[in-house]
Amino acid sequence: MEEGTVKIIRTQQPEYLEVLALRQAVLRQPLGLNLYEEDLSAELDAQIFIYQLDHKVVGCLLALPVDVDAIRLKQMAVSAPCQGKGIGNQLMMAAEKFAKAKGFRKIYFHARETAIPFYEKLGYEILSGTFEEVGIPHKKMGKTL
Repeated sequence: MEEGTVKIIRTQQPEYLEVLALRQAVLRQPLGLNLYEEDLSAELDAQIFIYQLDHKVVGCLLALPVDVDAIRLKQMAVSAPCQGKGIGNQLMMAAEKFAKAKGFRKIYFHARETAIPFYEKLGYEILSGTFEEVGIPHKKMGKTL
């Protein structure tokens, strides 16, 4: 697999439509949900990290400022054929680098229980008990930068 690139976009850019399609395919469709029926207005404030191969978005991660100290990550998705190739890791590293550069001291997110080992390898800690989100178990995870 050739080397891809990580870049940051906003909702106004054309790649955002690819991001929505990827999130629908990877995160919502398997659960019988429709991303396009959700209120996405908060994403106007998001920095959207995308991973592109051949000018096609195959990975994404949203970062939303919570307050002056913390940034929340959400909606990490990597297309099925590209999973397990380090794309999620590169997206997380890019988000951490961005957060540090902007002066944020904490990162947190709600992780699907199946993804917790991935985030623990990156130094994130579990910050809550199990709760349900989009019909499946999650835990709050975070890290101080």
